[in-house]
Amino acid sequence: MFNVLTIAREYGSGGSDIGRKVAELLGWECMDKQIIEQVAAMGKVEPSWAAQADEHAIAWWERVMKSFRQGGPESYAGEGAELAVDRDTVQIFTASIIQEAAKVGNCVIIGRSAQCILRRHPHVLRMLVYAPLSEKIARMKLRHPQERNLQALLRRVDSERLHYARYYYDCDSADPRLYHITMNSTLGIDTCARMVAQIIQSS
Repeated sequence: MFNVLTIAREYGSGGSDIGRKVAELLGWECMDKQIIEQVAAMGKVEPSWAAQADEHAIAWWERVMKSFRQGGPESYAGEGAELAVDRDTVQIFTASIIQEAAKVGNCVIIGRSAQCILRRHPHVLRMLVYAPLSEKIARMKLRHPQERNLQALLRRVDSERLHYARYYYDCDSADPRLYHITMNSTLGIDTCARMVAQIIQSS
């Protein structure tokens, strides 16, 4: 029986919208931006900084700087604002939040490589949402009306998410064998959500 749904998604595919709709249909908690808020609270950092670090692996220059520091991981956000956490710590907090949520169950977890963190949990349904490029660009025009090169934006975000999963979890999040379901969101957000909800309810 599935009591957790993880949703990996191509940027612009509408996967987050599908996840929220599934949670609404099932009466489950939807964990998306809430994860960022919890990470910020755990690290005692600004939510805006936690959002910037979200689903981003630590950069090579941050790793070098970190290796020269003592007394635990430290980083900087902005002009001289020293924080008690870096991107590695954000990842640790994120994984812990996802694992605890899976223990409780009845939740939809969007992104954050949850499909990799929970890949060995038998009660977790893992889903990948994708869409044609034209569909993703049309959706991103509404979200980023000032962006001039939407294709580059889509490639960059997807690449960052793939790197994050490989770097921290040695997991190829583009491998369809990682998922129970891969779904094209051109079916429609509501249709996709209803199909997934029915799968969970019949499991």
